[in-house]
Amino acid sequence: MEKIKKYFSGWSKFELTWLILSSLIMVVLSIIWGDSTLALISGITGVIGVVLAAKGKVSTYVFATINVAIYAWLTFNNHLYGEFMLNAFYYIPMNFVGFYLWSRHKDEESGDVEGKTLTPKQLVILLVTVTVIVLVYWQILSRIGGQLALIDAMSTVFSVVALIMQVARYAEQWLLWIIVNVVSVLMWVLLLGKDPSAVTMVVMWAAYLMNSVYGYINWKKLAAKNVA
Repeated sequence: MEKIKKYFSGWSKFELTWLILSSLIMVVLSIIWGDSTLALISGITGVIGVVLAAKGKVSTYVFATINVAIYAWLTFNNHLYGEFMLNAFYYIPMNFVGFYLWSRHKDEESGDVEGKTLTPKQLVILLVTVTVIVLVYWQILSRIGGQLALIDAMSTVFSVVALIMQVARYAEQWLLWIIVNVVSVLMWVLLLGKDPSAVTMVVMWAAYLMNSVYGYINWKKLAAKNVA
């Protein structure tokens, strides 16, 4: 019990409310819509994982691993090959890398990770590079018969780069996550009525989107604290 109290000691009322509320919304909506068990587990672990990531907690990688393993299966069944390859062959191993690196760079007192930030020039270079890669990957997915190829490519490429930046502890990861989340909401909206898991996925990615905005704000504070 003491460990739990210590873990949440630095959380604000907003952060605790958001963690509980977002998880409950996923459960209630999944029950109402009769969603699959796998989609429900993926949604809950995903929401908890991103909230912990925004807070800068190493434990985010435990929930993230469960989430991406299930999500990979769901996307494979919907022929979203870019999303499947991203989650199965990239996210899962990177979660272990992230857990290791974050464990080595965290504030021992608060348990929060030590954040960093990019210069404006580095940010511009990053966005231009990512855009070029998206266009190339879009053509590849189109040639192998992928569904929603452009949206799939955008989600995949931005996610790859964002996770690298997350593992490297850069606050600007959240700007890329915002783009990923907007694209992913759109992707699953287009699949409504075609897959029973689509409704929960829309809710999950919408929660991710709101969380990514908060994540950027909080990580800028973590980065400023680290500089100080």
